[in-house]
Amino acid sequence: MPMVLEGDGGRDRGESERETFIRGARRRQLVECAIEVIAEVGLARASTVRIARRAGVSRGVLTYHFRDRGELIDQVIARVYELGAETLEPSLRVTTTPREFLLAFIGSSVEFYAAYPRHVAALHAVFAGFEDDAPTRGGDRRHIRELDRLGELLFEGQTRGEFRDFNVDVMARTIRQALDGALAHVVAGRPAQPYAAELQALFDAATRSAAPPSGEPHEAHDDPD
Repeated sequence: MPMVLEGDGGRDRGESERETFIRGARRRQLVECAIEVIAEVGLARASTVRIARRAGVSRGVLTYHFRDRGELIDQVIARVYELGAETLEPSLRVTTTPREFLLAFIGSSVEFYAAYPRHVAALHAVFAGFEDDAPTRGGDRRHIRELDRLGELLFEGQTRGEFRDFNVDVMARTIRQALDGALAHVVAGRPAQPYAAELQALFDAATRSAAPPSGEPHEAHDDPD
């Protein structure tokens, strides 16, 4: 039986942690390379060979880190949504009303597109892919969760009297479609801020209630002479 010296376990754990860190860094690098390739040539032409070439590794390295191309594509989707959450959360966290949240969501979404045009272009290309097994946005759990959260926000605004009465599902999907238009606008190299401001004004007007929110006093008016 080999002798186990004191401290060997800690050294093994240290080596294991380093290996895990290295593997994680390599996976992140490969995902970023996949994003670049998909944004440039589309999903259909983004082969594992092409992605591996962009990363400067063999195809075998790619298949070592990812079970198949489908897993890699799923990680591309996850990475873009992760970046989106990181970009939006600081602005959303400080909002105190549904109206503030809605305006921050719209503005920060467009800011995200401007900050990461390559990433959002890759995500759009993935969901627009015409492969039989290509992911669809309508079936993606992250997209569904985003729409659900937006719908809940709109319903809360109605409950509090900030928003008028409307179908929250239709409004949430309309906002999402309008943001898709902003994405195409920004990825084409056009200015983001004016587009974001116009969308904020548009949906503020489309959702706002004519009556003051519940719990707030109606504005007093002087009697006419």
